[in-house]
Amino acid sequence: MANYIVSEGLNFLIPKYFKNKTELLNEAVKLILRSNWAIRVELAIDLYFKEKVSLAKAAEIAGVTTIEFKDILAERGYKRVVEGDTIEEIDRKIEEAFE
Repeated sequence: MANYIVSEGLNFLIPKYFKNKTELLNEAVKLILRSNWAIRVELAIDLYFKEKVSLAKAAEIAGVTTIEFKDILAERGYKRVVEGDTIEEIDRKIEEAFE
């Protein structure tokens, strides 16, 4: 019964409200993400760890501050990868700044 309703719903919605199935699916995903905070957070985490978005962008997607997103990661046991200069590189930059 559920498959029949979905099939008929697609047949009704696509010609009347959407140009094609892709457009309909795009709108459906947007609605799900807007209405389900947990899914939005999971998507943000997934995108962040796949390095498709920055920490700040992931927080924005999740609808929280960067600090809150860091807390969410920590609560879930995720380790953030923090890249930075080596000690030698930092020392070199400091010396250059004071020359």
